Amino acid sequence: MPRSDCFVSVVAPLWNDADIVEGYIDDVIGVLKREYVNYELVLVDDGSTDDTAAKVTQALKTHECARLILLSRSFGRETALSAGLDSVIGDFIVVMLPDRDPPELIPQIVEQCRTGVGVVFGVRTSRAGDPLLRRIGTRIFYWYFNRMLKIELPRNSTDFRVFSRQALNAMIRIKDQFRYLRTFTAYVGYGSQSFTYSFAHRRTPPRRKSLWEAIRTAISMTVANSTLPLRWVSLLALGLSIVSGLYAAYVLLVRLFDANVVPGWATLSLQTSVMFLILFLILSMLCEYVGRLLAEVTDRPLYYVLEERNSSVMIADEERKNVVEDSQEG
Repeated sequence: MPRSDCFVSVVAPLWNDADIVEGYIDDVIGVLKREYVNYELVLVDDGSTDDTAAKVTQALKTHECARLILLSRSFGRETALSAGLDSVIGDFIVVMLPDRDPPELIPQIVEQCRTGVGVVFGVRTSRAGDPLLRRIGTRIFYWYFNRMLKIELPRNSTDFRVFSRQALNAMIRIKDQFRYLRTFTAYVGYGSQSFTYSFAHRRTPPRRKSLWEAIRTAISMTVANSTLPLRWVSLLALGLSIVSGLYAAYVLLVRLFDANVVPGWATLSLQTSVMFLILFLILSMLCEYVGRLLAEVTDRPLYYVLEERNSSVMIADEERKNVVEDSQEG
């Protein structure tokens, strides 16, 4: 079968993946070399503390068209992906996680993207193996984002996806400090399609986020992408202030027309406790948004690159020119 002439870039973040990275590189390069004339594999080491970088460096001596970007410290998976996406030169860019996404699906999803779709994203077939509490929380999470916040986030979508060059150029212009690839994909548009697949776990047991990490991510996503919770709290505060005003008017009328009023300790205590509850709820929400605003206005770089290591051969076809900003595959 003739190899495709489109340039395909694959980006994968690494963090303490020394146990699986060699097999992953062999598999991905094998697929790319078989299917494409021009390709590259960009690996971003997000501050690994094991010998991940050493093993990748050794693999660069035997594999062509591969690069390793070493970040100065751990910035998080989403930022590591951003570092890789900022540097790729392909017509189509595949993002995948090395510990669970199957490389053999790369040709299929690239062909799907070549039909004119801006983004093709993966959807896991099931959540079998996840704890019951996590499955319930995931259902609530997707319902909340899609129905309440009106943010398009397909249920069970994953980070395994492919971008056209035009869609990626639009997405990397987003410089928000909080990075979440899935919401950025929905924001830029350019049309999208999904594909379903099953995880191909390279390690046992698979690495998962803790419950606290999942909750923290959900809160950050809410604050970064919508002001609706702030509006809810504002409306709640307005409604309670009206109730409080009516109660004050009632107390005044009772005082004017009834001389034998006995102060209601229980009523006063209840009113005070409810008002303080709402006050602190408002303050907590404001703190989240103020903290997010502070992170955005600091305008710090998203990441710092410590070093970049390359294969001896970077581009298979040395006569090929770099892609232009709005290149589209016909």
